[in-house]
Amino acid sequence: MLAMAVMLLSLPALVACNHDDKDDDSVYSYSDSEQTTLVTGFSLQPDAEVLASLDSVHFTIDYDNGLIYNADSLPKGTDISALKVNVEFLNTVRSAVFTITGATEQADTTINYAKMMTQSLDFTGKTVLTVTSGDESQVKDYEIKILVHHVNPDSLVIPMSWRRDLPGYESNLKGHKAVKQGDVYRILTYDGNQCKMLTATSPNQGNWDSQTVNVPFEPQVQTLVATPSALYMLDTDGELFTSADGTEWTSCGVLWHSLLGAYEDRVLGVMGDAGSYYHDEYPRTDDFVPTEIEDGFPIAHSSELMQTINEWTLSQQALLVGGVDSGGQALSDVWGYDGTRWGKINNIHSTAMPALTDATLFAYYTYRPVTGVRRYSCQSTLYVMGGKLSDGSLNSSIYLSNTQGVTWTVGDSTVAQPSHMPEFYGAQAFVNYENMSVAGSAANGPKRIVAPIMSWDCPYFYLFGGYNDQGVLLPHVWRGVYLRLTNNPVY
Repeated sequence: MLAMAVMLLSLPALVACNHDDKDDDSVYSYSDSEQTTLVTGFSLQPDAEVLASLDSVHFTIDYDNGLIYNADSLPKGTDISALKVNVEFLNTVRSAVFTITGATEQADTTINYAKMMTQSLDFTGKTVLTVTSGDESQVKDYEIKILVHHVNPDSLVIPMSWRRDLPGYESNLKGHKAVKQGDVYRILTYDGNQCKMLTATSPNQGNWDSQTVNVPFEPQVQTLVATPSALYMLDTDGELFTSADGTEWTSCGVLWHSLLGAYEDRVLGVMGDAGSYYHDEYPRTDDFVPTEIEDGFPIAHSSELMQTINEWTLSQQALLVGGVDSGGQALSDVWGYDGTRWGKINNIHSTAMPALTDATLFAYYTYRPVTGVRRYSCQSTLYVMGGKLSDGSLNSSIYLSNTQGVTWTVGDSTVAQPSHMPEFYGAQAFVNYENMSVAGSAANGPKRIVAPIMSWDCPYFYLFGGYNDQGVLLPHVWRGVYLRLTNNPVY
């Protein structure tokens, strides 16, 4: 399945998020005969009408395979039928001749290269550079490939072919919830009579281990959350229960209106008392005293609390999106928690986020271009998908924040929920890093001269279940990826 995403692109393109750029200061060793025909530099001349910063496109020179190519493919639709080039050689050569065949705009021809290329070349067909050494004893051919993406790499894809059945699904289920506890994925199901616990080590695992578990109360399965050491869940009366692994449950002795989510080794909730609502936590830290919630704070139906860290804060942060306040008003707010205090963090004057309930919030990635060069930088991005709008209809847009939830934009056509995916609310999202490698023929194909990267970790996101507009459990797991992350890193 992973190969399908790679095949969408012409050739591997850019650096993955988890790999740092490194300067290539290696020293190469070649035989005397190789040095006489060695191409040491290849670049395109500037042409803003074709592409901004065209001259900054990096080309790999693979002498062994006689190949010159741009591993970072040009954007989809780039016109490569009339480009001028610069070529550098290690030694003075007798001649360097471009042979063009099968191009769409330029007839089959040969063109001699001088110190500066003044004639345009059509790279839509086959282009071969033949280098003859100064003493005419050696001849070397280099095929030149100007690679252009077949699809936009800055796209979010959620293919139908990657969709899988929801583990533990039965048509009569009254509750289904997936959580991650440490390195273990857990799913709790409830059919009105008994609960089952399913476990796996990967969200993409085919068969999950399943066992019937002892839950001596009527659970609100959608409230299930996990800390590193325990699971927590409310019953239908709001009593909080806990379990180490979901097999045996005991009461915590507290009543909550809602369970917001996990923060480090404890859970956070909203406690109701005589029409007032208070922040609470379990287990309570030293000197903790419940405090009345702030105006506009969501008492229920927010996204699940998501823990995050960033470069601007010293402590663990947590975020939630949307929900309803104590007056039943749907919210578009983003609230943050730093371990002691809650605060509203989004700028309501510069946000595209609508009022949402039961939306799905997760941390993932987008890319942004680096000014002045043909390079892209990976950036952490918050995603909001699904949820109910204030009129009761379901949201089909994707909302993005590159500012830790302060400002939001709506995804364009490249970052959008596909039409084959149903609208939903209450789904659970997980990001899982999966190893990708250049295998088979690709492993023997284009590569860097020094230290090619043949495997890397690619983050895929998974959406479990959720409910349709009739409140019916959706029986699928959807798997998606930002395409640029699937590309073989070249730096």
